[in-house]
Amino acid sequence: LSPEEEKQARIAQVKEQAREEGCPEEVIALIDKNEETLDFVQNYMANKDRPIPDTVEAPATAGQIPHYLQWDERWGCAPYGTGTIAANGCGPTCMSMVIVGLTGDTTATPYRLVQYSEQNGFIDEENNTYWALMDSAARQWGLSCREGMMDEATLAAELGAGHPVICSMLPGDFTDVGHFLVLTGYADGQVTLNDPFSIANTQKTWTYAEIKDQIKEMWTFSAG
Repeated sequence: LSPEEEKQARIAQVKEQAREEGCPEEVIALIDKNEETLDFVQNYMANKDRPIPDTVEAPATAGQIPHYLQWDERWGCAPYGTGTIAANGCGPTCMSMVIVGLTGDTTATPYRLVQYSEQNGFIDEENNTYWALMDSAARQWGLSCREGMMDEATLAAELGAGHPVICSMLPGDFTDVGHFLVLTGYADGQVTLNDPFSIANTQKTWTYAEIKDQIKEMWTFSAG
């Protein structure tokens, strides 16, 4: 078998095993959106009832925005609305990254932000997160939040000042429906970002021109 054929065989095997174990279809469907989720889906039934840790790891450098994945096995199996954090928790996971990065509060886990979102009614009946979560959670954790689109120069200045920017994304490179991600830096025309659904997207750099038409709205965060 070629490497591609081996990979497809493993994907088929994991999907079949997951269905036999009673894994929800929306969790199995994560594989078709991003093959990085293969291990998460394979281990879902074993992990779904495990206790969720109260803290996350802090960033190596103060003020650095850590990268957390919504399908991290530590919390991805937990419910969010009628779905799971793995499938629907991009908004709260982005807020978790921003809060931990700017405040150092490692108790602001994706799971805790999901709970905050649910308790305050920031999730709709289709498990989409309302934009209102951004400003509300920022205030709750002592951050300033400013909503509004920016041109490239303004964005570069904000990111250069250490102010991360959460973006609501339209269908494109990052999603087929809708998504949130965090812009973390800007240098020489290249934007770095944390995609809560993708390691590969997070590890590469993007020109502003590549992503600007996919951005629906922006929220800029700063400490205090």
